[in-house]
Amino acid sequence: MKTNPRSIPRTEADVRRARREGWVEGLRLMEALFLLALCDKCPEVDAVAVWMEVCEKTKSSDKRYFTAADVRNTLREEYGIDLLGGPSKVIAGGN
Repeated sequence: MKTNPRSIPRTEADVRRARREGWVEGLRLMEALFLLALCDKCPEVDAVAVWMEVCEKTKSSDKRYFTAADVRNTLREEYGIDLLGGPSKVIAGGN
């Protein structure tokens, strides 16, 4: 089998960096989509205030005041939203 003379050898560090960058880009897209949907569906909501609250919650999470499981449980128990089950698993009667 011939090898491409223009190919650039990749190291394990290159692959890890690319994967991490892909995750970050995906998360940024998800944040943007969520805020866009919020602005479209709830124009009365102050999206800037929501974003600031998200940033504050992120800082608290970074300090280990709560875990991702805590957030998922709160959403499920208090709002009827099951993130692990996807949109089709929203519990009837949730706020």
